[in-house]
Amino acid sequence: MSASRPSQPQIPLALLDLKRRHQAAQEQAAPPAHEADQIALREVEDKATETLRQIIAAHGWTGRSLVGEIGAAAAWWIAQHATANPEFQQHALALVEGAVHVGEATPKQVAYLTDRRRIIAGQPQLYGTQFSYMQTGTPVPYAIDDPDELDARRAEMGLEPFDVFEVLIRTLYPPLEPPTAESTAC
Repeated sequence: MSASRPSQPQIPLALLDLKRRHQAAQEQAAPPAHEADQIALREVEDKATETLRQIIAAHGWTGRSLVGEIGAAAAWWIAQHATANPEFQQHALALVEGAVHVGEATPKQVAYLTDRRRIIAGQPQLYGTQFSYMQTGTPVPYAIDDPDELDARRAEMGLEPFDVFEVLIRTLYPPLEPPTAESTAC
């Protein structure tokens, strides 16, 4: 797909800034983070979610023609990380699903957001896009619905086979080092 100029160029700049701030806060809040870092991350997520909610209210989903490819990806990122607001995240998922049908979003974005919503709702994921470090310190996929059909579902969404993706995740996110007495001392 060729790059196009967004019809609202100020919006992607705001979305990209919010995504950048979120990523910085996420990095700061990574284990072994302090509670203040976790609070700061939630505040950044809340601000990003509210800003995206306002943009959507005024313009509809922030698809490619409105905010360009990079702005659309930043909007999806914000929706993907709006976990403190499940109603908004579900609304965003519905909008992204509709946007796919008119070429304004990607099936991959739907897959990731669908899995995130299902995890939050306590359901197994469909596409195997979400991993957790919580129990083991190593990336482990959350439960997957009907694993025998996983790669077929992933292919429908333009995703690589799960075993390839799992290797990528484990490469990008190596196991967490257990804290030592020196690393936990203040």
